[in-house]
Amino acid sequence: MLTLCALVAAGVAGVGVGDRLYHGGTTPPGAEAARAEHALSTAFRSGVPTVTLVATAAAGSVDDPAAVRAGTRLVARARALPKVVAVRSYWTERPISLRGRDGRSALVLLRIATSEGTAHRDVEPLLRELTGRHGPLDVAATGPTPVGLAIERQSRLDLQRMELLAAPLTAAVLVVVFGGVVAAGLALVVGLAAVVGSAAVLSGLAGFTTVSVIALNLTTALGFALAVDFSLFMLARYREERERTASLHDALLETVRTTGRTVVCSALTVMASMAALLVFPLDMLRSIAYGGMAVVALSGLLALTALPAALLLLGPRIDRLSLRRRRGGTARPAAAAAPENGRWYRLADGVMRRPVPVVLVLGTLLAALVLPFADARFGTFDDRALPEGSPTRQATETLRRDFDHHAVNPVQVVLPGLDAHRAREAAALDAYARRLSRLEHVTRVETVTGIYRHGRLLGPTHPQVGYASPAGTWAAVVTDIGPHAEEGAAVVRAVRKTSAPGPVMVGGTQAWLADLQDSIRAGLVPALVLITVVTLALLAWCTRSVVLPLKAFLLNVLSLSAAFGVMVLVFQQGFLRGLLGGFAVTGVTDTLVPILVLCVAFGLSMDYEVLLLSRAVEEHAAGASTRVAVARAVQRTAGLFTASALVVIVVMAALAASGLLLLKVVGVSLAVAVFVDATLIRLLLAPALMALLGRANWWLPVRRTPTDARPEPEPEPEPAPEPV
Repeated sequence: MLTLCALVAAGVAGVGVGDRLYHGGTTPPGAEAARAEHALSTAFRSGVPTVTLVATAAAGSVDDPAAVRAGTRLVARARALPKVVAVRSYWTERPISLRGRDGRSALVLLRIATSEGTAHRDVEPLLRELTGRHGPLDVAATGPTPVGLAIERQSRLDLQRMELLAAPLTAAVLVVVFGGVVAAGLALVVGLAAVVGSAAVLSGLAGFTTVSVIALNLTTALGFALAVDFSLFMLARYREERERTASLHDALLETVRTTGRTVVCSALTVMASMAALLVFPLDMLRSIAYGGMAVVALSGLLALTALPAALLLLGPRIDRLSLRRRRGGTARPAAAAAPENGRWYRLADGVMRRPVPVVLVLGTLLAALVLPFADARFGTFDDRALPEGSPTRQATETLRRDFDHHAVNPVQVVLPGLDAHRAREAAALDAYARRLSRLEHVTRVETVTGIYRHGRLLGPTHPQVGYASPAGTWAAVVTDIGPHAEEGAAVVRAVRKTSAPGPVMVGGTQAWLADLQDSIRAGLVPALVLITVVTLALLAWCTRSVVLPLKAFLLNVLSLSAAFGVMVLVFQQGFLRGLLGGFAVTGVTDTLVPILVLCVAFGLSMDYEVLLLSRAVEEHAAGASTRVAVARAVQRTAGLFTASALVVIVVMAALAASGLLLLKVVGVSLAVAVFVDATLIRLLLAPALMALLGRANWWLPVRRTPTDARPEPEPEPEPAPEPV
């Protein structure tokens, strides 16, 4: 009853949570790019446009009288809107650069005083006012802010689609695994409760910190998968214990005592992996960490409290609507027969009889999967992360095709306090602009003293751009590469190293990417150290061993590395593109994706390792040899973590069906990591390594008690072959 009341309260608190979240949170606090952006909006009222309106004539040319009148009215309407600090257009200034090559489209450039956190409030109404049909013109918006808002809207749509896809598919998988509707429904209800709780947690967090809308998608998927996982582990052990004792109460106590410890260790391990995201000074990653840790804790808590209470209330009715009678009990996760007769036992035993070939073959295969990651080119996804039918993406493709796209997205160099009207400072600015124009990938530099190319002055700039103000001067550094590529960030670093005539702030999309990459590099080592130390400590507590945690950590690194290789092979290089919805291949790997996959997949993979190791430790403590203990553990748990992996893959496949490239990459990468971990790693490589290590698996650097110090029993004889 208490859980039900809490669930209702959480449902009320989580209503409308998507409206309180936003896309963004990828700018480090105090970043130079953000300071440059603020200066251009407030002090200069100029700079790269926040919103670019692409106006296309339905028929004829943008120079037709009707198109000119409509364009002029559009500009006047834009200037009258709040937060708009600067407007440039083809119809009011007639610069050829704002007219499309085919003459059918023209640009209106808007500078809006806003930020990531306020864009939803400041820019969304403006876009509704200015886009759409205006006389003979069809107007669409692009630019950093419209792209971000489009991603935000798509995230909400994809969340609904994911919930509609994942829930029925997961229910079908659970019915097959448990062989009954009631037990499967109970696990599904726990998963749905975790999702509702995660929405309430994020809604509460949005009240006092910035929360990314991406966090809602990821924490919903993670919470649903883990809650079902934990419920699966508990229910399977409960059924196993019921085969041993007639007392439902005793079976439930033994389940909580044994598998409950595994659930706690697993939940803490996943939370430690998510906590590593807090090391990075980015609101997006931190909001995912807050939501992820909360939903994992909630999933574990529900599995240890609400689920046992429900089992106690249901009693024998847990097997109602069972399929066992029709299926002969084949769907049972725990067999009552001796584990030595099981197929998983025979598989593990066969692997441990030939551990060296297994390790060599699988090591080679995993190394081959890792190799593509060496060619990773880190950048960030642009408008092509949106679905092909998105108006924002189509507007950007028009801009890229018919205009000088690089000129609309230059590197912005702000020189506060520099007065270009003074001869000495103008000469210093002239020399500085010449130096910048000689940098690699720089096609030209535009500032108040003129336009520069390859160190030479070509002529004056357009007087309406406004490169000078009482606050100082700024320059536009136009490159020959896209603003979202790694080379763009390299240009920014070269600009920052170039000798300047005074203090300099470098902004623009390229500078934002450079600041983002620098913050990721600065936090990477502390995050890895946190994950390593906490994970090893938790596994040592769970397994009471030193060697087993190290082995588990190594295997997790292997499965993650394989996922990283597949990520680059599929999404950066376009392999198997047609099977995944025909996404746009941008040639870059988003800088944030490997961090997200690392922290989430590491915790999910360790979930299965904890389940396997805890059961192996239990069997060994009962007197079994290493080989027999591992084989029994595989027999008892393989069906569980393969079924669990199938549930996770279903959820991640729903995430991969997203129209957003970012969520598609994360979903596919996590699904690959879980699949590799549940098959190649846990079923084959883990038993082979434990066979090679032998007694060293159980080594502890402390004196053992007499009970612990007993000699390891001889391997049990193989069971007699089953009659054909």
